[in-house]
Amino acid sequence: MPHSAGGSPSGDAHTSPEHTRKYTTTRSRNAEPPFGQGPTIMPRFALLADIHANLEALEAVLDDLSRVDVDHSICLGDVVGYGADPAACVELVYDCCDSVVLGNHDEAVFSDMPLDRFNDKARASIEYTRRTIGALHRRAIADWPLADCVEGLTLAHASLGPDRWEYLYTQQAAKRTFDAFRGWIAAVGHTHIPSAFSMVAQPALAMVDSSGERLEGSAREVIRGHHLTPEISISLPQGARFIVNPGAVGQPRDGNPDASYAILDTSARTIQIRRVAYDLDTTIRKIADAGLPTPLADRLRVGA
Repeated sequence: MPHSAGGSPSGDAHTSPEHTRKYTTTRSRNAEPPFGQGPTIMPRFALLADIHANLEALEAVLDDLSRVDVDHSICLGDVVGYGADPAACVELVYDCCDSVVLGNHDEAVFSDMPLDRFNDKARASIEYTRRTIGALHRRAIADWPLADCVEGLTLAHASLGPDRWEYLYTQQAAKRTFDAFRGWIAAVGHTHIPSAFSMVAQPALAMVDSSGERLEGSAREVIRGHHLTPEISISLPQGARFIVNPGAVGQPRDGNPDASYAILDTSARTIQIRRVAYDLDTTIRKIADAGLPTPLADRLRVGA
């Protein structure tokens, strides 16, 4: 595990034994390889993002994941915020994930920065989280890095560009993240939508002027956005670079209320989005019992 010794932040693990996964593959913390050169071992990753204190969704995803062969489980941030179970989710992620990067809702738990960049519902959930988690949970969250690299896979919550909380909705935003890492693959969350961007370098076109002199054109990079259809393996072709997003475990926003996560196979160069139903009624009841804003519960039913 990449965390400090001493067990989970609670002092005793919240998770049941069947949800605590053990890994035998050695984790590499070497710098990411140059584009076109991968690690010797090409691992399979489970990618989880935007759990947002939804314990029922996280437990359902981990149960599904227990039947899948992966080398590393990765959390792409925003473990807390919006939902009613921040402490329990921090403990589960701490115990079950090999690498966790910091999300903007996570940062807000321990940061003194003003919350004016969050809407009123998000601010209410952050204040709830600050009241309900303990010092050990807060310390664990503060230890999560803004970015990481695990065996050639570059990780961030939102963006690797100058604005670390930028949403990657456009080719221009994706370009800023492509420019900030050297490998062929990166994974982010933040948008809550399973998606990907690809970038392919188009070769320069040679031209000849009226005198017959050869003129060299400029190479250009073509970036395209892709929706990731669930339950099928989607190819990530050689010669292209990719930024992939597994969607949200705890608050999907693509019109499907089921929890979303991804299996990334860097050897086969495929990604599969997996959708998992969970006990939505319990999650919604907990949000109401916690006194959190009603829209945070209502949106879960429709995946918005």
